[in-house]
Amino acid sequence: MAEQRNIVVIGGSSAGLMSAHNVLKYILPSLKGKGDAKYHVYLINPSSKWYFRVASPRVSTSTQRMAAEKVVLEIKEGFKQYSPEDFTFIEATATGLNTNTRTVSYRSGKSLDNEQLSYHALIVATGSKTFFPAFSQSAATEEVLKAIEETNTKVKSAKDIIIVGGGPTALEFAAEVAEHRNGKPGWFSNAPRKVNITLLTADDRLLTQLRPALGKSAEQQLKDLGVDVVYNTRVTDAKEDGHGRTVVTLAKGEKLEADLYVPAYGVLPNSSWIPADLLDEKNYLETSDTLRVDVAGPRVYAFGDIGSYSRNNVFDILQALPVLAVNLKRDLLSYNPTLPAEKPKGKDRVYKIDARESMVVPFGTSGGVGVIFGWRLPSWAVWLLKGRDYMLGMSGWSTLSGASVKETKWTAEEAAI
Repeated sequence: MAEQRNIVVIGGSSAGLMSAHNVLKYILPSLKGKGDAKYHVYLINPSSKWYFRVASPRVSTSTQRMAAEKVVLEIKEGFKQYSPEDFTFIEATATGLNTNTRTVSYRSGKSLDNEQLSYHALIVATGSKTFFPAFSQSAATEEVLKAIEETNTKVKSAKDIIIVGGGPTALEFAAEVAEHRNGKPGWFSNAPRKVNITLLTADDRLLTQLRPALGKSAEQQLKDLGVDVVYNTRVTDAKEDGHGRTVVTLAKGEKLEADLYVPAYGVLPNSSWIPADLLDEKNYLETSDTLRVDVAGPRVYAFGDIGSYSRNNVFDILQALPVLAVNLKRDLLSYNPTLPAEKPKGKDRVYKIDARESMVVPFGTSGGVGVIFGWRLPSWAVWLLKGRDYMLGMSGWSTLSGASVKETKWTAEEAAI
């Protein structure tokens, strides 16, 4: 009987979906051609649905601006083209990883006990989570839908809103809320203020990853929408007062109050289930420039936000996918059961960070600021590229279904396995 070799993907993030499709479309057929074993691809995720979190600033502002059902999509629908002999989706939460026995542990909502699955190759793509629950999904879909509904309700009635952060999510959400409550500014006048929206950042400018001129432009566009931007201000505490308001304490001792408080200043890796000796000092999975997790043993990879190589943006996913595709395929096709830890001959593909500016930040439906690989975009291009629907039409279904995942061609050196 042929040996069973499982290729396991942990996490239904964008990175997890894309890597699973890549294996199923372009690697599995080559493995079947070898005929040396039976291969099966597993995708494990806590929810049966995928949250298109790119659009979270709009849908969390109001589902009138974008319906929740448009951004919460069934994962199985995206994989229905594959045979059950090749692919299995498991709705469960990863609870552990044993690199000695090469097994992952998981727990589904149907059982209180952990189950185990052996892996021949493992791709960890559990991503990251935001401090504000409406901006990401790390557990059941009901939790993020509840967070969206609660945020919608507060946005609708709030008189004072405080948003903390100077990055794209903070700015996008501030602009969405301002446009929703205040309306669009006129040609020669700002939007009338119906709600007090304050954006606090600990930095001395907005969008610190970009050139200062773009941060200045962002500030002006936010002010036109009715958003006050306050720099060099750090929040040390935020507590609800029991009457629906949040008391925000600043580093200098000043206290502010808000009907809605939104921490939008970073992410945390979804790595609590991973052994500590595999993580770096920030709890990201320690990853080499080949996307391998060398300390975890052969054929273990990190992809997307969970990897220490990532800067937590979509460009790092798109540019790293060919690296994962090439090295994973080489490792699997060259596998020798008599020497299971041996690396393939030939040349690995390595990931190199593209240091050119790349970020697109829409401000509602009124434009925004953006730059792609160092080329600054006009405001109308930001709207065209992202502001219309937060790229849902361009990359929502195409990511879920794998349509956007193209085959990576090997170089002659890489093919020498």
